[in-house]
Amino acid sequence: MLSVSESMKRHDDGTIFVDGSWHLSERDGRKDYETGPRIENALFFDIDDVATKGHITPHMMPPKDLFARVMDKFGITPESDVILYGTEGCFSLARTFYTFRAMGHKRVQIMQGSLKDWIDAGGPIETGAKESLKVDALSDSVAPKYGAAVDAQNVVGIDKILEVVESGETSETLIVDARSAQRFIGKAPEPRAGLRGGHMPNAKNVPFNTLIEDVNKFRNKEDLIQIFNDAGVDVETEKDIICTCGSGVTACWLALALEACGRDASKTFIYDGSWIEWASNEDNPVVKK
Repeated sequence: MLSVSESMKRHDDGTIFVDGSWHLSERDGRKDYETGPRIENALFFDIDDVATKGHITPHMMPPKDLFARVMDKFGITPESDVILYGTEGCFSLARTFYTFRAMGHKRVQIMQGSLKDWIDAGGPIETGAKESLKVDALSDSVAPKYGAAVDAQNVVGIDKILEVVESGETSETLIVDARSAQRFIGKAPEPRAGLRGGHMPNAKNVPFNTLIEDVNKFRNKEDLIQIFNDAGVDVETEKDIICTCGSGVTACWLALALEACGRDASKTFIYDGSWIEWASNEDNPVVKK
């Protein structure tokens, strides 16, 4: 992660800034971007639009060809440096970051703070209306040029979760849930009306906001390790860890926090369908306690 001041130094050296804002509310990140203000020359990446469509969970990882076409439209090559930022109150940047990296783009970082912090620090901005990229406007008549795109890495589906749950306490994989403690035990309602509350059997709970001390900034390494340990998660375990949440967004904060603790990123995964997919099937077991 980069501080606002570090990010400002990178603004004029060819680094591409991308607004990855998404909100679990009526607030519209795309509208905020298009209305302005925004970081000068920034692009907008919509995790609901650059996604696999038709799934019950709205922002599943995109097909690799779609990701490549978006990169081409943005003018991003595998050698491009990208800095992601968000508007105030946005908690989606870990998901945007994870999407870029899972789909094959490695040269990507998150700016600590928000657009407001950038403006307060005197960073260059644009005002006035600006149209953002929409997937429906992309042409599929020409093969994409961006050659680094891959099928999403370190992402699992419901079959893997069923396997882990059915293995019970003997499983060689841990499931860690980023939702709030009250949602985890089924005491607080899910944002999606009618969706069952609770959690997957044997899952551990580490609410993502306990890992962050400021906007898009993790607590120190020692604190992170202690938070995971208190939840029954050994960051040094040889077991694989699958991170989940409501819809696959805040789970990415868990994955990045585990990496910040020194864990090998190749042994940490995101359950892309997350709680929406799991709890929507009445045959899948749910624990409420």
